[in-house]
Amino acid sequence: MKIILILAAPPEAVPADTRRGNASAWRIYTGSSPDASVLAERLFSLQEPPASTSLLDEAELQAGPSLPARMLARVQWFLGSAKQTEHRGETLARARELVDALEREDRDCVLFCGELMNAALKSVLRRRGYCLEGGDLIPRPLERVRAVKQSMHCGGCHHNCLLSEAKCQIGQAKARERGIKVRT
Repeated sequence: MKIILILAAPPEAVPADTRRGNASAWRIYTGSSPDASVLAERLFSLQEPPASTSLLDEAELQAGPSLPARMLARVQWFLGSAKQTEHRGETLARARELVDALEREDRDCVLFCGELMNAALKSVLRRRGYCLEGGDLIPRPLERVRAVKQSMHCGGCHHNCLLSEAKCQIGQAKARERGIKVRT
């Protein structure tokens, strides 16, 4: 199973005639915001409308318009302050519930989500043994991150698969290329 995370952007950021791919083999999921489904329809040639789920909704932060107020709201969200309607633990719980549902469905999918949910999903997917490819430290709108279950993908991304599978031949070869001594 493959999962593509796309950091949502306002639909106005993508021209209406832009089509980046045919997603007929993929299941598209968006949050309950109508903007997210419009964005998905602008990016992909869809046979059916994208599935909408509240699990992908972005955490609403209580903050003013200034940059320091928004940064403080993010810190409060991260630390679990009562001043925020949702905190990081609740966002992670929604991300775990979503990944559970996706693994039960066992179908390739594309998820459109906001920045905080994107970070939570990356964290949950890493802990579940997915290899994440793409994405920057500071996420940008429409950034794509590909997640592949490690058992299907061995040695092809930035993590060291020798930590989880010491007998991995691909991982041993990659380690030798990098000059790392490998015990056989």
